[in-house]
Amino acid sequence: MKIYTVDEILEKLLYCIAKNKSFSHIRLGDGGIKLIESYLYNDYKQLEHIIQKEGLPRNGLEYVLKLWVHYVNEADFIDTPEVYYSGEFWPRVKRVDKGISKQTTKKLLLWKHLYNEIGFTNKNYCNPESNYLMVLKRPLNLISLMNGRKFCIITARDNLKEKLQRKGFDVDIIKIVAQYDNHYIKCFQSVVDTIEVNAKEYDFWLVAAGELGRIYSGLIKENGGRSLDIGFVADFWDAREVHSRLRPFVSRYDELQLSLTGKGMKYEKYI
Repeated sequence: MKIYTVDEILEKLLYCIAKNKSFSHIRLGDGGIKLIESYLYNDYKQLEHIIQKEGLPRNGLEYVLKLWVHYVNEADFIDTPEVYYSGEFWPRVKRVDKGISKQTTKKLLLWKHLYNEIGFTNKNYCNPESNYLMVLKRPLNLISLMNGRKFCIITARDNLKEKLQRKGFDVDIIKIVAQYDNHYIKCFQSVVDTIEVNAKEYDFWLVAAGELGRIYSGLIKENGGRSLDIGFVADFWDAREVHSRLRPFVSRYDELQLSLTGKGMKYEKYI
């Protein structure tokens, strides 16, 4: 199984910018796998938790997942948790001293079955942590792509606009609500409307919008734009905190970039 590297993802994005072609990068992560598993196998307790956390429509969940399937299959890259079990990437942990639960591990190991069951056919796999790997201090990274280009971020962290503009970036923000605040009801249609009108107005979009963000990423591509799923990188840029599960392997290089620790360097050639 081929796992595309960060360089391969960013080089294709650069090509698509130069040739004015559409592009999307969609990461499901363990959250997406949990949603698929709980939906397919009627785990109502977990499903209710995800619905509330992500602000999903309880009666429109089938609609959301149908859009997921459509846009995942149209994406240039989608993620796979297989990397955590290949020996070519660091293991998936909760924090430095604690692994993920047995239940989550079981679901991640079932990823291929769950992808097939829900209808994903795309095989252009990348690392689930590709968002963080894109901001490692390297010659080609997300920061180098942002320099001199016009981009838009979909995020609840709207103060990023001023912060990034102070650093000289040409950025707009589409503000969404945070977790546990009825994202679908409060924001979804307005974001969709904005994307449909403005998808081509930017060199690329950065999406940090949870489970509904997968739809935004696909819709951007469908309307001729280009999107990268940066997820919690927006939180890192805003709060400067490195997620607990990553701290053994990466550390903060500066306000926008990370560097590999000694443990992380072991996997550098696979990134």
